[in-house]
Amino acid sequence: MCSTTITKLLKLSLHPHLFLIQNCTNMTQLMKFHAHFITNGLSNNTLFLSSILSFTALSPNGNLTYAQLVFNQINSPNIFMFNTMIRGYAYSTFNNNHPSKAMPFYVKMLQYGFLPNNYTFPFVIKALCRTKDYIFGEALHCSIIKFGYILDLHIANSLLHMYATFGVFSNEVLKVFDEMPERDVVSWNVIIDDLSKNGCFNELLDAFNEMCLYGVEPNSVTLLVLVSSCLKIGDFGLGKLIHLYIIKRGIEMSENLGNGLIDMYAKFGDMESAEKLFDGMQMKTVFSWTSLLDGFIQKGELERACSIFNKMPKDTTAWNVMLSGYSEAGDMNSAETIFRAMPDRDLVSWNTMIVGYSQNKKYLKSLEMLTEMLRFGLEPDRIALVGLFSVCGYAGVLRIGEAIQSFVEKLNIKEEEVEVALLDMYSKCGDPEKALRVFHPILRKSVLAWTNMIVGLAMNGLANEALMFFHQMRDEGINPNEITFLGVLCACSYAGFVQKGKWLFNAMSKVHGITPRFEHYGCMVDLLGRAGLLKEAEMFIQDMPEKADAGIWGVLLGACRMHGEVQMGEKIAKIVTQMDPYHSGRYILLSNIYAAENRWLDAEKVRKKMKTSGIRKTPGFSLVEMKGEMHQFIVGNR
Repeated sequence: MCSTTITKLLKLSLHPHLFLIQNCTNMTQLMKFHAHFITNGLSNNTLFLSSILSFTALSPNGNLTYAQLVFNQINSPNIFMFNTMIRGYAYSTFNNNHPSKAMPFYVKMLQYGFLPNNYTFPFVIKALCRTKDYIFGEALHCSIIKFGYILDLHIANSLLHMYATFGVFSNEVLKVFDEMPERDVVSWNVIIDDLSKNGCFNELLDAFNEMCLYGVEPNSVTLLVLVSSCLKIGDFGLGKLIHLYIIKRGIEMSENLGNGLIDMYAKFGDMESAEKLFDGMQMKTVFSWTSLLDGFIQKGELERACSIFNKMPKDTTAWNVMLSGYSEAGDMNSAETIFRAMPDRDLVSWNTMIVGYSQNKKYLKSLEMLTEMLRFGLEPDRIALVGLFSVCGYAGVLRIGEAIQSFVEKLNIKEEEVEVALLDMYSKCGDPEKALRVFHPILRKSVLAWTNMIVGLAMNGLANEALMFFHQMRDEGINPNEITFLGVLCACSYAGFVQKGKWLFNAMSKVHGITPRFEHYGCMVDLLGRAGLLKEAEMFIQDMPEKADAGIWGVLLGACRMHGEVQMGEKIAKIVTQMDPYHSGRYILLSNIYAAENRWLDAEKVRKKMKTSGIRKTPGFSLVEMKGEMHQFIVGNR
């Protein structure tokens, strides 16, 4: 169409230019039309300018910067134009523009004398939700009341959502909700969802029942929140009742609700029901497949999981689930194969490998994975750093740990979990002074930080200091947990503080309401055993509320070895080997007891029994740092 024809059409009617703009597919076309309209004296038409703004501010192919330039040239913008710009910025990305730029347009609109309408407020609220501007949000709430829009259901729902997004579920949210003359399913969904996020599950169920009493029919969003809440509180029975409710009420099974139910059944281990739901789905998403995959992995059915993995469409999450499955099963060879086959890897992939090798005591491989990760230009995050400090602690490679600490300081990472992992590393590497240097600057010391410091001091033989920290922790109002008591009981054991240890053990349940676990009983047996109170230790085991396991009896066997108690050692060894016949350490302890008393024939008999039973001692190994590289040496290597 020639230029004169376009001009004539535009002069005859306002519609053709709307047609041209509405059919633009990119900014290049729009700018050509815009230039043509300007040169033909058509740039001041309100409808024309509104259309230009709509495309540039709202279209996925538009340009908000260009929209801003156009808006700035308008002498008398109307409320539609203001709303268009507010809406454009409210939904804009954080990269090139920012939702916060919507608020100045709202203020400017008021300055021009325009009253906001029922379109204005939802757009401004959207911007506030994305910027978390609580102060402006409260001011806007007052304006909504002032201009009489609080009775508008859509705006009231937007307000509810805004306060919920701010994370201030309290009187403000309930006040808005209670003052609403009309509530629909969206209103109730906001309340129910926020109760779920804040862990108020009893109140959530009350709200759901009240919603039904008011005759508001729950939808798939409502029920998805309920299903997710059942997972959070671990109530499988309630989850099944909700599923039954969905079936009986004939509620439409949306894609998200179907996926949520599959995920629920899979996480509770009911894979038969999960598969039945999965097979009945018309549209199976990657999430549906991944939920099923994760369910079989959590049940330890790796072959079944592998079969599903080979059939399904794969995203990075699915690959990571499979990677995690092999890692948790201790099959790091298969995990490595999966890792190498991944088309794309994210931080979760690298973290899984680093932590997986660490948990499976393959510390050298864990450190190699870190080196490779850095070569790819990736920086370890909190999860990886915690895993790496754990590796350095167990492997005793202090120099590498210090290098990672420098990296953490360079990035100014101040997360407590990372700091605690760092002090734990120094403790395990035998440097409690550096652990204390990490501990003291922590601003808000939680029970985790205190406990790790107490345990670290105890394992380095600083029993008095560990107990001093325990009392200081109590003075600062921090309640000890189960692990804290393991630390102080170990400290008492190393220092021979028998009476103090007994008092602390009794205080666990009587003062702090903590039920002792087998580990605590083991500490007490070790405490009594080191002090030579072997008979008392045996009686202590026999008086336990639950039958002692081989580990606790093994501690007493070690004490018999320490004090040369052959007769008791023989008796305890018989009990332990019956309970755990393939643990090499128990046989070696008994053999050493005989050897210490020069009973070489008896010692040899024990060794022969180990050999004929196929029981082998696990070889020890050391990691040695040489010229910046790690080398693993196994006992017996030359």
